[in-house]
Amino acid sequence: MIFLDTNVISETLRKAPDAAVMNWLAVHDDSLAIPTVTIAEIAFGIAKIRPDERSLLLQRGLDAWRSRFAGRIFPFTEQAALIYSDLMGAAHHAGRALSAPDGMIAAIAIVNQGRLASRNTRDFGALPVPLINPWDDILP
Repeated sequence: MIFLDTNVISETLRKAPDAAVMNWLAVHDDSLAIPTVTIAEIAFGIAKIRPDERSLLLQRGLDAWRSRFAGRIFPFTEQAALIYSDLMGAAHHAGRALSAPDGMIAAIAIVNQGRLASRNTRDFGALPVPLINPWDDILP
């Protein structure tokens, strides 16, 4: 299972999404999942720009993702919360900044023994979760 970070789904909602990312998503579609935290981050971004006309298009895009991935949306569970606390504590002690949403997304991937797709290799790279960058991934 490959969990999608916010920046991957956000890329698909752009006026001109990166073709490599769109191709990567198509190739891996059956393996993809969405953390609820990713949905929350995108929904918050949309809420911040309302009533801008673009918010309606973005909301439709998010709704399409949620509909298409019904059954492949994973929550932030109690077990994920405990892993999150370990990740955030380790980042703090190492002097690395890690946002709460990034820590939660990584914890959801870890608890479900998945990989994480993100462009944010700087923050996620030091975490114990296999990381894939769809912008750089070479397809077979």
